[in-house]
Amino acid sequence: MDASTFSRDPQRIDPDIIEKTVELRHKLHENAELSCKESNTRRMLIEFLRGNTSLEICEMGAWFYAAYRNGTGAGKRRIAFRADMDALPIDEGYSLAYSSLRRGVSHKCGHDGHSAGLAAFALFIDCHGCENDVFFLFQHAEENGVGAAECEKLIEIEKIDEIYAYHNMPGFPLRSVAVHNGTAACASTGLVLKLTGVNSHASQPENGRNPAFALASLIGEIPLLVRIAAKDGAEHCGRESETGTPGFAMSPNGIVMCTVIGCEIGSSEKGGTEAFGTSAGFGRLMLTVRAQDERRLDLLTALLSDRAKLLAEEHGLAFAREERDPFPETRNDDGCAGKVRDAAARLGLEAAKWDEPFRSSEDFGRYTKLTRGALFYIGSGESHAPLHTAGYDFPDELIETACLMFRELAR
Repeated sequence: MDASTFSRDPQRIDPDIIEKTVELRHKLHENAELSCKESNTRRMLIEFLRGNTSLEICEMGAWFYAAYRNGTGAGKRRIAFRADMDALPIDEGYSLAYSSLRRGVSHKCGHDGHSAGLAAFALFIDCHGCENDVFFLFQHAEENGVGAAECEKLIEIEKIDEIYAYHNMPGFPLRSVAVHNGTAACASTGLVLKLTGVNSHASQPENGRNPAFALASLIGEIPLLVRIAAKDGAEHCGRESETGTPGFAMSPNGIVMCTVIGCEIGSSEKGGTEAFGTSAGFGRLMLTVRAQDERRLDLLTALLSDRAKLLAEEHGLAFAREERDPFPETRNDDGCAGKVRDAAARLGLEAAKWDEPFRSSEDFGRYTKLTRGALFYIGSGESHAPLHTAGYDFPDELIETACLMFRELAR
């Protein structure tokens, strides 16, 4: 297809490109791989781009990017587009013609579709060109927050002026577009609080130090600690009383949350079989701490840790803490968010209603700390199965929508 063919139908992408990338999406779905294990996924994407484009492929170990270099004068921009490619530890849930071949692993967040959409855009740019330099970043390990920390070096290597990414979003009208100024996705971290005491015979608990009661006290205090972090100088935070949800607050300063992920109390850190003759000597509380900005995230994490340490001291327990899967806030540049809105308007796409940042986290925020950028959302359908559930599957029609949005943003 040449540029003149494209100009006659600016609201569509070459059907051959869409056909190829839908097929690619299904192959990626069949071969779903977990975070930090996407070697076959990466290979398939590289082979697809090498077989269908003349773009420069830059392999960077666990991740890679493709580059279109315009090579013309001053004034051009250097624009990057990111897609993630890892899957989740979730069973497929129902039969598809392209169901995952790996038991217990499947693409239930749509990263197969994100990668296919970026691949479609790469084919389009290779065919039609662009007045700017365009970089196609295929990132590993988004689900655990590891990937962007490694891929952010692209920003410096290629002197990126702007970076964009999208995520599909069930609950929004199909092919609608949502973008938020400021915080687009919350900061979060996994917090593990360990209290170690001394085992004793269950008939003589006074001879041991059982962490169960300290952990129970800490869990009971979570709503108060969340309110303290959320207030942060504000006079009230009314949203908690409206929802009745412990561990969630929404103040004038934004979202603050703490979710109990798990609690283990037993004879040792390694666990073991049921032992009704033994009073527990070890306990571990696992939390996900989340906030609209990293400052309140750090505040709530410190409040929880300090309270756990104090309770440990009161009960004669040793205290330790660990953090897992840290995500920064994703803060959109206002100008880039405006470009997303303008692109959607030019394409005649509905603007989805979106009043506050998404509570879910995205490591895309690492890129927007280094350069201008925006993360936006494309609706998967108002009745579509939610993300991270067994019934979810990425809608193939969004591949073309993503490609069109990227095309407009690259202009």
